[in-house]
Amino acid sequence: MKFVAKLFSQYLLGLVGIILISSIPAFFQSVWDVVYKIFTPSEWSFRLYLNYEYVERPLFTYVYDHYTYSMTILFSALFIAFVVGFLLALSTFQLPSTAKKVTHRLLNSLEAFPDILFIFMLQILVVWFYKNSGILLFEFVYLGEEKIYLSPILSLCILPTILFYKVILLLLEEEWSKNYVQLAKSRGFSRMYILLQHCVRNIKRNLVIQSKPIIWATLSSLLVVEYLHNFYGIVRLIFFDSRPFTITVALVMIFTPFYILFQLLEWGLKMNYPSPFEDNARLFRGKKLFSGKSFLRRLTFNKVSSQIHSFWGGLLKLLRKPKFVLGMLYVGGLAITSLLYSYFKDPPVERLGVFQDESGFYHAPPHPPGVLVLGSDTYGYPIFEMLASGAKYTILFSLLIAFLRILSGYILTIPYIFWLGERSRNVISKVADGMQFLPLSLIAYVILVNVVIFDEDKRRLAESQIVPNTVLEVMVLVVFVIPVMLNTIGKESNAHLKSEYVQSALILGASKSRIFFNHISISLFPKIVYLFGQQIIQVLQVFVHLGVFGIFLGGGLKGQPDQSLIYEWTAMFENMRIGIMTGQYWLIIPVLILYIFLILSIQAITRSVIEVQQRKIGIDSAKPKKKTERTRTDSSPSKDTTDKKLFTFL
Repeated sequence: MKFVAKLFSQYLLGLVGIILISSIPAFFQSVWDVVYKIFTPSEWSFRLYLNYEYVERPLFTYVYDHYTYSMTILFSALFIAFVVGFLLALSTFQLPSTAKKVTHRLLNSLEAFPDILFIFMLQILVVWFYKNSGILLFEFVYLGEEKIYLSPILSLCILPTILFYKVILLLLEEEWSKNYVQLAKSRGFSRMYILLQHCVRNIKRNLVIQSKPIIWATLSSLLVVEYLHNFYGIVRLIFFDSRPFTITVALVMIFTPFYILFQLLEWGLKMNYPSPFEDNARLFRGKKLFSGKSFLRRLTFNKVSSQIHSFWGGLLKLLRKPKFVLGMLYVGGLAITSLLYSYFKDPPVERLGVFQDESGFYHAPPHPPGVLVLGSDTYGYPIFEMLASGAKYTILFSLLIAFLRILSGYILTIPYIFWLGERSRNVISKVADGMQFLPLSLIAYVILVNVVIFDEDKRRLAESQIVPNTVLEVMVLVVFVIPVMLNTIGKESNAHLKSEYVQSALILGASKSRIFFNHISISLFPKIVYLFGQQIIQVLQVFVHLGVFGIFLGGGLKGQPDQSLIYEWTAMFENMRIGIMTGQYWLIIPVLILYIFLILSIQAITRSVIEVQQRKIGIDSAKPKKKTERTRTDSSPSKDTTDKKLFTFL
């Protein structure tokens, strides 16, 4: 009974958050309206636009069918992704170490591809096979007749399959390095028996935790899958009725099944695992946040100079890594080149409409690469100029948003581990888990759709609102992820408090700030770097999802297709459908190549920093040095350097 009451109270907390999120576009009036309608079932209605007028329909009689349609596709895709990823991980685990390294690199490369590319490639494959064989493998666009399932399920399961494959393989490799595996080997158990009977059982808790970000990414992809397959699921219905109550109902229906499923899984796992939280108040009773003596000691010249020396030493080690240097040259080179390009060229992008060449032929947009360098889009804006101008916005703002997420979570970790009790940390944990069951792309769309999209005749107004719209989008993409970052970094920091070196520092009288900054933060740094790279990739994926619906960084203009005001890269992905279906591949291939190399460069940089920091704290992943000296034999004895004067002979 206690478990049910706790489950229900945490669910209500999630509902309150959903109501607040749904009411943000018109906050003060909408919150009361949503709460009032929740307790007035007679007013539960869905609004449709039919025959040039809005028509009210009963909400659940209309929504239920679309909800079951979306959930069938979503859960089928997740089930296929988990099973296939699990089987592939088990198969790969049996391969030699060289093959496993190649597999990891391949998975990292596939993770760099935007998910909408997988959708289009699947559709192109069906069209190509139909043209060559006359056989239609399956329907991939809903035309108002029978519902389609196979194409959206396959499209949606590709990305989570890659992520499950990668996560399960890493967890198995980590588990295989533990001592009990060596003991089981010595008892004569086979490799597969140890893997299935012991390792798989022991990774289930970590696998549940790691599956939440995968589901979060899949939920965001569901929005794009519904749009590109032209069917009306529970997510896309918000496009037709974006009133706060309808948004609340849709988010609650998405949130509820995942909340119940993971609560039951975690409750079952807690039967064998202790609670991750403890009351830290007794550990730090009487400890100050800052100790004046230790704080002033850190400001001495020797301490500052040693920190500078350590920084430059780490930087020199990074500069010896080719993947770090190449990644920095690509990311930094693009950003600096884009800044210089916009500074020296005014305006940075000039439209080229219909014109007549020297031979008397007329050319209309989109211009192919033979007419312009890399061609132009459907409005006549050169692809090269848009890429050169928009690179700085894509790179710098994705870095900024990821940095603000990590920084906010890192700073808030101080009160999280030192001042909050077990109950408060549990509440934050449940709120963060709840946020991972809501598609971030959908939340951003709901908040920004009526703010950042303008008609063509309001171009001047749109251009005057570029800065406020950019600030708003940055805030939306940062604020709604802070609970997740705080929960992730906070749990990791809380685990380090139990370490022997922290307990020793407490006994010696170290202050809270010294424990956090001098001890916990050093061990936490590789995790933070990994999260930073992960957040950059997630931000870029959300940018792509929003770009498909015309929600561009800084705002955009309505059209066919919609137009970005600052030519940010991910806004160009809206041309993907036009480019692929019409054979005008120059509309998408240049930005796609640059985008993929950007993510690969970020992955290379983060991996290099993690490797250097791990060596610094004693986790050396480097290969053992090869022996260069020839093994000595009896024919070449070593020289005896023993001093005989040290001995008394009998």
